[in-house]
Amino acid sequence: MNERSDIGRVLRHWFEDGPDSMPDRVVDTVAARISVNRQRRVVHLVGRTAPVNRIFTYLAAAAAVIIAAFAIWQFLPASPANVAGQPTPTPAASPSAAPSSSARYPAWYPPAAVADANGAGIMAAGTHETASFTPGFRFSVPEGWVNTYDESNYFALFPDTPANQAQHARSDELAQSIFMGVHPSPWFSCESAESNSGATAAEKVAAMTANEVLAVSGVVDVTIGGLTGKQFDVWRSPDWTGTCPGDSDLPEGVDPEDERMRGILLDVPGRGVLVIFMYSTTSAEFEPFLAEGMPIVESFQFSQ
Repeated sequence: MNERSDIGRVLRHWFEDGPDSMPDRVVDTVAARISVNRQRRVVHLVGRTAPVNRIFTYLAAAAAVIIAAFAIWQFLPASPANVAGQPTPTPAASPSAAPSSSARYPAWYPPAAVADANGAGIMAAGTHETASFTPGFRFSVPEGWVNTYDESNYFALFPDTPANQAQHARSDELAQSIFMGVHPSPWFSCESAESNSGATAAEKVAAMTANEVLAVSGVVDVTIGGLTGKQFDVWRSPDWTGTCPGDSDLPEGVDPEDERMRGILLDVPGRGVLVIFMYSTTSAEFEPFLAEGMPIVESFQFSQ
């Protein structure tokens, strides 16, 4: 559940303005490349965590393939001019947030991840404000937190801890992280077995609790920073007897039955449902992570 991977970046861009079709030659090229590359499991929203590498995502596998195809398309030789001589329109590239030149990241965070990041980096203890995320918000963090992404539809934080350093060294994933974005149907444990769509936070939670793959507890109404919605804890149900194809792509050392998440779904007028994921790879580290992370989330003050 993490945010740094190339797939994560591609998914975030798709989330903004990805194409809905492309030439057959692009699909063929992508299929050939995918066939020789082991696919990493993408996350529940818009990115997986890049540290949300696997989760938030933050999209369906089909979208990931299409987006990856579009990225590769940009480097393919141009097609011959059409017979009629009509110019082929070039898709306009959407601007992406650029990382601050002064942003610093933990020494263990790899250069490729730093190059992809566009957040504030290591944050000083105190109050901060988002630069690009919508809806914007102010928030407070203690010492030792890192902001990797701050884009219009994706925002991510993680604590600089030995647990995150160790997990990232093993799998390019983070052990604990917070990531968020507006999404119509987020998933939490097994993408292919979940359908958590709904127009409101309440409808999404109702869909989740009815899904046999998930165990959901502690559902409560919440108000955070002026937005209202639902809060809950979720994990894979020990009573579920099905199989999840995505488990084969889990990072090294991650047990899907031991993963834990706190979800906070907030209704955003005119935009949909904002999904906040607080993710831990293990149940043992979940409560300590919440003890440090929840005050950050509860400090959010959204601009209306």
